[in-house]
Amino acid sequence: MREINGNQNNLSFPKVEIKKDVPQSVEITEQEGELKKPVTEDLSLSPEAVIGRSQVQMTDKASVAKNVEADMKAMLENPKAIQKAADFFDIAYARLQENGSEDAYEKAAVLTNAFKEDFLN
Repeated sequence: MREINGNQNNLSFPKVEIKKDVPQSVEITEQEGELKKPVTEDLSLSPEAVIGRSQVQMTDKASVAKNVEADMKAMLENPKAIQKAADFFDIAYARLQENGSEDAYEKAAVLTNAFKEDFLN
């Protein structure tokens, strides 16, 4: 733009207005500010907690490695069954997502486990 005006040394900047009136912060009353605290249920009654607890308690690295080795051995011995289960999971997960299921991944995992129990054992 400086070249258009014929003076290359002339710099002009648009005027910027700075607002000095900053809105005051709104005070939050005690009732509005209260958050509901999540209720902790008795985890000993939950099957998921029992599974999680068993996984956390398994701190012996040798037993963890042994379990992983056993899983890998089973997968290497049955690659077709593993592929069928993986394909079933993918299909179930896609269908559940299409239908708008909130926890599609978890439901697909449960369905895949049932598929494995019924058809692959």
